[in-house]
Amino acid sequence: MDQKCTIVWELRVVGWEVSYNAEYVPNDETNYTINIQKPKKMTAIDEPVISQSFKIKELGKILLTIDNPTSKKKTLLYRFKVDPLSE
Repeated sequence: MDQKCTIVWELRVVGWEVSYNAEYVPNDETNYTINIQKPKKMTAIDEPVISQSFKIKELGKILLTIDNPTSKKKTLLYRFKVDPLSE
């Protein structure tokens, strides 16, 4: 089954100084990975919640990566929803 949809996500990191990036990897290996968000350092002066969306037109997966280069523990809160695309 091939369903087109929009995926929407929100991230909040409790304790800053992390880097965030997002990419879409299609299941079809002949297609390219799409970089949705280049690595971005999140600091205390940034918005407390990151919210993004991506329209998916073929089967694949969204990879959200949070890199914590410090030795301090951080808490990550996230949520997402999938909205079907109407043709």
